[in-house]
This record gives sequence, C-alpha cells and structure tokens, in this order.
Amino acid sequence: MIIKGGSRSNGRFFAKHLLNGKDNERVRVVGFRGFAEENIDAAFRDMKFMAKGTNCKNYFYHADMNPREDEELTDKQWDRAVDTLEKQLGLNGQPRFVVEHVKTGKDGIDRTHRHVVWQRIDPDTLTARSDSLTYPKHENAAREIERDCGLLPVASVLVKDRGGPRPERRARDWEGFRAAQSGLDWKQVRDEVTELWRQTDNGASFKAALAEKGYILCRGDRRDFVIVDPAGDDHSLTRRIRGANAEQVRERMKYIDRDFLPSVAEGRELANAWADDSEAAAAVRWKQGRDEIKGTYLDAGGQGLKSSREWNEHLAAQHSPGWSPLEKAAADYGKGVKGMARAGQDAYWQGVIGGKPRTEADKLHDLMWEGKTEDKDPDIER
Repeated sequence: MIIKGGSRSNGRFFAKHLLNGKDNERVRVVGFRGFAEENIDAAFRDMKFMAKGTNCKNYFYHADMNPREDEELTDKQWDRAVDTLEKQLGLNGQPRFVVEHVKTGKDGIDRTHRHVVWQRIDPDTLTARSDSLTYPKHENAAREIERDCGLLPVASVLVKDRGGPRPERRARDWEGFRAAQSGLDWKQVRDEVTELWRQTDNGASFKAALAEKGYILCRGDRRDFVIVDPAGDDHSLTRRIRGANAEQVRERMKYIDRDFLPSVAEGRELANAWADDSEAAAAVRWKQGRDEIKGTYLDAGGQGLKSSREWNEHLAAQHSPGWSPLEKAAADYGKGVKGMARAGQDAYWQGVIGGKPRTEADKLHDLMWEGKTEDKDPDIER
C-alpha cells in the first residue's frame, strides 16, 4: 500500500477535489466522526473555525491510501487501515471523515483508494497535533497494514535493508493535482527530458533540444536550472532527468550563463505566448530566441562570442538547418513590418513634405524652419 499526505489549509480546494465525480467513476462518503454535521463543506468550515483561536495555519491533515491495482480491501479492513494510520500519525480520537474514490484504469479495471481528513486542533487543549516527520510514519503504517490485511509489501524508500535498489521517488500530491489540471503528467515530462538529455552532449545542444519540444530553460531561485513545460508548469531540471544528479547537470550546463536565462515567472509568460498561434506570439518567440542565443552562448573554452560576425554565424548554424514553421513565419513577419514602415515613411515625406530628406536631422530641420527666414529663430509653442 502507498500512503501519501500532509497537513493542509486549503479546505475549499479539497472539498471540491474529494467530491469530484468527473475524474472518478464513483465517489462515496464513507463516514464522519466528531463533527456536528455530516457534510464535507461544513466539516471544513468547523475545522477552520476551531483553528481561529490558535496560531495553526494548516488546520487539517489529509492522507491518500492506495492499495495495488489488483488488491481489494473489505470495509472492515479499510476501517482497520485508517485506524492504524491514525495511530501512527498521533491523531487518535480527532474528528475525521473518509471518502472513497473508484477510478477505472487504462486496462479497464476499477481501482479503489480512500482519502482521510483529520482535524489537527485538539478540541480539549486547543493545540495542534504534531505534523512532523510524517513520511516514516506513512511507511510504518503501510507495512503494518500490509501484514494485517495480507497485502504484498511495496518497496520502501527509507528502510536501508530493503533487499534491492531504492525505488524512484513517487509523485507528490501537488504534482498529481497539477498534472490532472494541465493534462501533462510529470512522468511524461521526465521521460521526454531524459531522452533529450541522452541524445545531446553539451549544454547548448540540450537547451536547443528542449526549446524544440516546447520546454523553456529558466534560472531557478533555489535550484540552478528549472524548465517550464508547454502547459506553463515549472519543474526542477535535475528531478526530470532519470539517472542524473545535480553535479552532473551542473557540469554539462556550465557554459550556459544563468543570468541571461528568463526567470520562472517570465518562462510561464513565454509558455502562454507560445501556446498561441498568433503573429504576436511568433514574434515574441523569435525575439526571445535571438536574445538568449546572443546572451548565453559560450564556446567550449568558456569565452563569449564578441563580434557580430561570430554571433551571426552561430545564429545561422543554430537555426537555419531546422527552422520551425513558427520561427520562419516570425522572421518573415518581422522583415515585412520593417519594410512596410520604411516604405510608408518615405512615401509620407515625398508626398506631403516634398523630396526625400537625406537624414533624420534634415527632416527635423525642414519641420522647424519651414516658412521662416534663415536669420529668424523658430517660434516655440508652449
């Protein structure tokens, strides 16, 4: 069994999530304990009201209990499992409610999991029950439930003598929620980014490969590098490369200057612009690509490309062989707008003022001195 959870404060979101019948085949409220009203919205309001007289921000604890796809628990086994987890978390006797979700997997088999929400504020002492070090408590409860219910044990992440390699980190709750909203699963992102990592051999080519697939490389606030996916969600680059650690990522990306990369917030804005097929979005992408290449490319020795010739040659080498239709359209669009602006400006001066001024200074001189003698200063309108 896999158990995930933590202390939370966003009751409105969880009330909606727990009763979500769109993403679940069946939703069943199993039962309440310790609440005045058997209603999920009312239960969250009561828990929040109870926390008003304390300094506790995360006033409830949410846990998600998942057996294997081929394992079914009876209602009595589920009750014992919830009691076991409650005891491990130190939430004995606290008000709680349980909701059951049934989802149909890709293979057509129904899978049942349950959500449990406890009130953290003790009604007698008006203090919050501890939410520290809950990960090992989840694992201890899962192993005890597996023994009690005759379930196959899940590979433990924390136990040292697990008898095999450490399993990969499982998705966190917020990653699962975010993937459900965007439709882009974090495992899909990890597999695609890992493949790009293995196909390239330096930071510049890896960055270009990410951009081609719609990922934006950004500078992180707490991490060296962050990527923003096409849905506008951010990911730690190291966590999305299977088999690579932070040191290996730094070594390959050492010639990419973080100061010239967009921030995560800017990356999200760019992702939103790129998702649009408008000419403005194309222009934004083209300009950003030129600025990034000009500012971040360093040669193998770590020296920047100083001259215009060097930069233009690099730009042509990076983009000319594989321009996407969007980038090509943006380039043509920019040239067309510039040409139209110049043609319109020349037509105005020839048709309205007469003649084609040689320079911008000539244009200003003609405007200031039109109809005036050469020895008289122009009038100034105030």
